[in-house]
Amino acid sequence: MRRFTRWRGILALLALSLVYVSDATPEDSFRPQDFVTKSSFRLVVRSSKVLRAGQSAVMAKSAFATRLHGLMPGKSEGLEILFFSQPITDASRVDLLENHARQLKRHDYAAFVLYLDKQNKIWQVNLSYVIPGTTVARTVAWKPVDLGQFSAYRIDGKRVTLKSKGLYQDADPDGELSVSWDVDVNLPVFDQAKP
Repeated sequence: MRRFTRWRGILALLALSLVYVSDATPEDSFRPQDFVTKSSFRLVVRSSKVLRAGQSAVMAKSAFATRLHGLMPGKSEGLEILFFSQPITDASRVDLLENHARQLKRHDYAAFVLYLDKQNKIWQVNLSYVIPGTTVARTVAWKPVDLGQFSAYRIDGKRVTLKSKGLYQDADPDGELSVSWDVDVNLPVFDQAKP
């Protein structure tokens, strides 16, 4: 009888642990090694009325993906992938999950915002490139030929993979610049923080 009771207790503990694991969210399994990347972004400013001419780069050591809701236009769904020049650590958890990476954004970083349709297909990509003294934000893809640079992409709700090597060139009356990128990420996806 004692042996039966012991087994019943072990089975109950096992069942409880399975319930706990099934309810786990990405926030519960925050592991710094899941955010490692070797991605790069390069900005070349040939002429500008606002930006200093020359070249610069963001060499990303880590990346973080967040599912976004209610993007304009049309309250679209999306995905933001932030690329940081600093590694993500256990200490970064609160900054990323509650403060939209305020501390990590004090260093060089870049970001893609991928606008998604109902089938999670990309229909527009915006890029932000930020280093001290320089901020560039552009829509780098919306035409089919440009969106082809983001064809090696997959999201299943829990993880996103993106391999993209691309170039955006901007020439207008205010100047001429180009941004290139080489990214390769496989990341957990976190949901946008609720206000």
